[in-house]
Amino acid sequence: MTAEPLIAEMSDLMALPETEVVRRGLLSLMEKEIRLAELEIANIRERYGVFSLDALYQAIQEGRVPEHPAWEDYIVWKNKEAQIARLRSLAERE
Repeated sequence: MTAEPLIAEMSDLMALPETEVVRRGLLSLMEKEIRLAELEIANIRERYGVFSLDALYQAIQEGRVPEHPAWEDYIVWKNKEAQIARLRSLAERE
């Protein structure tokens, strides 16, 4: 199914212009992706018992946590923070 018929049907159902249906859908998707990224960061925090990305870096450097998979988790965390920032920036344009 293409998006156009679904957008038109939602527009009729909600009595909103199609552009508003798309806008709300995109905002909802951005909010969901932010929550999922925050959850992944929270899982990494819990896994290593750290509160910040810097604290994880320090724990790796000092050998308090195994380098593998901690470095991978560090990169994931850093990328998720960048993703969250980008999504929030897009959402704030509204």
